[in-house]
Amino acid sequence: MRRTLSLAAALLALLAVAASGAWAAGSAHFIKNASSATLSGQSLACKFKEAGLASGSVETVTCSATQTIVYECVNNGGKNPSASNKQSFTRTVSRSGTFTADKNGNIVGSLTLEPLSAAQVGFSCPPGQTVTLVSVSYSNVSVTDTTSGASIALPGTFTFTNPSAPPVR
Repeated sequence: MRRTLSLAAALLALLAVAASGAWAAGSAHFIKNASSATLSGQSLACKFKEAGLASGSVETVTCSATQTIVYECVNNGGKNPSASNKQSFTRTVSRSGTFTADKNGNIVGSLTLEPLSAAQVGFSCPPGQTVTLVSVSYSNVSVTDTTSGASIALPGTFTFTNPSAPPVR
């Protein structure tokens, strides 16, 4: 009888431990005041802290944003001709990384979004002119843990304007 009670108690303890691990993984969330997006030159740094994960869990986190980028062609005189060789492109950009939760079930990290190159958006200049980045803006920024399903929106529009670019005519 004692052996049966001990076995039942051990089984209940095992179930409780298993359930608590599932609960911890199910309460994953980003900490709002420890998550942010900031410009670093023409790049966007997404910094985040996620809690409520199982200790040692490996999480795939993605930062994504709508990127609006403007390129122009500049001639050898440092001017941009008033032709149609200035264009704005809007694309969704993202960067992912893997992070391991610490013993308290937290991950702290950052991911950086870079401007798409002129070649990546299909922009080029005629001979004798140089491709120049005019500006890049990031909006609709979010960080998502595709493993746990947690997500947070990072509000704001973040714009870099190239001080070396001639004014767009």
